[in-house]
Amino acid sequence: MKFVTETEWHLRADENVVEGRIVPFGEPTTVMEMGELYQEGFDPGSFTRMEQVIRQRGNASWISFNLEHDESLAARIGYARSIEQREDGAYGSFNLYPGTDLTKVRAMLEGSHTGLSILFRDVSPPREADGVRWRTQVHVDHVAATPLPVYEGAVITKVREAEQVLLATPALDEWADWLAVQSR
Repeated sequence: MKFVTETEWHLRADENVVEGRIVPFGEPTTVMEMGELYQEGFDPGSFTRMEQVIRQRGNASWISFNLEHDESLAARIGYARSIEQREDGAYGSFNLYPGTDLTKVRAMLEGSHTGLSILFRDVSPPREADGVRWRTQVHVDHVAATPLPVYEGAVITKVREAEQVLLATPALDEWADWLAVQSR
């Protein structure tokens, strides 16, 4: 299994959704894995099998969204809504779990942990070309928010604030008015 990181993502506060490019296609980088230093990249189409599995299962929710590559329950901050290929790479959308730490998690995603990284395994053997190990088909086990992405440009591109929703409560408002009159 390997860790790879990549770029452009943003946090949608209105839905507590994180979106971003989890790997670029055709952009090799230097990777260090178990003491081995090598060049690695992802071929266009290397997430085709992953997309097929997601369609078969009906969703991508089994893929966890973690802080760092910590797989403990405490480090799981959400789950994948979707993973899809586009012309320039594979993109993911992730729901954040609600809870008492959500404000802290959001602050980390907006400040210190602005990169995305995947833990994956090869479904088909990588191809070697010009000293680069090109991934041809991969299976994603989890996606992590990390402060040190392997690929350059792993930054948040947009943060949208949650909209405050004011609910009308006519019966409660009438009751409050009645209590105010009674207490005079």
